Amino acid sequence: MKTLTRFLPAMGAALGLLLSAGPGQAFPDQAARIDAQIRPNFGGLITPPMKPRWRPDRWRPGQYRWGKPRSNRRDWYPPRDQTVATVDCSYDDMGPTPISDALQTLVDGGILYIRSRGGICRETVLIDHPVIIAGEAVPLFDAGPNPKPATIAPFDGEPCIRVATGVKGVEIRDLVLTTEKGGRSACVEAWDAEVALVRTTVNYWGDSAAVFASGGRLILQESVIDARTWDAAVVADGAVVDFTRTRITGEETGVDLTLAPGESRIEQTGVIFRGAAAPSGVGILVRGLRSGTGQLSVRNSVVCGWRNGMNLDRGAQVDVSRSRFCRNLVGLVSDGDLRLTESAIGAKDVGVYIASGRATIQYNRFYDWSRTPIWVEAGASADVDNNWAYYNGDCWRRQWEPGMYCQRSNALPSSLRDESGFNNPYRNWWESDGYDRGYSRDGAPRALPPPMPPAPPVKKGWGRRN
Repeated sequence: MKTLTRFLPAMGAALGLLLSAGPGQAFPDQAARIDAQIRPNFGGLITPPMKPRWRPDRWRPGQYRWGKPRSNRRDWYPPRDQTVATVDCSYDDMGPTPISDALQTLVDGGILYIRSRGGICRETVLIDHPVIIAGEAVPLFDAGPNPKPATIAPFDGEPCIRVATGVKGVEIRDLVLTTEKGGRSACVEAWDAEVALVRTTVNYWGDSAAVFASGGRLILQESVIDARTWDAAVVADGAVVDFTRTRITGEETGVDLTLAPGESRIEQTGVIFRGAAAPSGVGILVRGLRSGTGQLSVRNSVVCGWRNGMNLDRGAQVDVSRSRFCRNLVGLVSDGDLRLTESAIGAKDVGVYIASGRATIQYNRFYDWSRTPIWVEAGASADVDNNWAYYNGDCWRRQWEPGMYCQRSNALPSSLRDESGFNNPYRNWWESDGYDRGYSRDGAPRALPPPMPPAPPVKKGWGRRN
């Protein structure tokens, strides 16, 4: 009896909490709201995550000691007097690191060609000065029995390419970078450097990011990043990014950006969730700096299959135009400065959630939502004008926010239902239209008259003769 008396106050408090939480509306994505608020993560302190995010240590090149021995002196450096060099990894007498050895013979801006007929190059490429590494195309007349593109694959637990601090102008072209057991090493690591991946494929299995850049500038053009990791596929921490015609596939986060001062852009790029089950993670996560943060422009891009298509932290400044967000639970979550125009947002719960900060939402199409197209919290500022919400029910039965106009779902353009080009694994780069051509064809949403209920049917009188 004493034990029961002791538990009665706790039971009453729990019952009161349940009753008070029943009639109120819940936030569309509790995980994003907790992440948006700057508070101690007591749940994480009690039960820390099993796989915390990890960042590689900064690499600083020392004396030249890799490669096969060339002299008895340990501090011997080869002369850098070559403008062009070629590496064929099929030769056994080139030492364990033929690519890194050849790079030491190149002048700044020199070109190193890797032959595709030479098999897979097993090493970690160390770069400490500006160079261009280009893969040779598969020959037409002497391709061999199993032709493959030039490939670099390091040993287990090692990165594919490491770029030293402050190196400007490193280009990786027409190569395949593969690591099946990356462990806690990223495939491409760079610190305060300028690195460009052009027509390059990165296949990564590990616990870090497939491409990691701390500071500097990261350029991706016509490339494919396929990451099987619980970390983000691409991490740019305090860097300026330029992604064009690129496909990024991930499992937890597609792109994790902390923008440095300057103009960054993501154009005609697909950020796709691999899993076929319930959506999870964030497609594009944009973090803002307390001072001097940069501006990100997203245009003609596609973000599909995530829990949150895009998440803006405080201080982030993002301009999204003519892009598509499809099969996400919540299209966009913003605590920063968001400008969303001329885009199509398909979300299963809420189209756009504005937790705080400022937002401009104009000339967009919202479809497949179940709760509300736009959710603006108290205290947030949102300029909403000329947006269309495609609704399965009768438009006159629901109250619509100013600047939001209802359309029946059958009026949704057919191009927004076609997602066949987003999941094709056989494309070498991003070829599908995000929403640039589609928006030009469909036209801009405009103001519509308020929906009116249907007129009641006319009653026929008694005894009327036809």
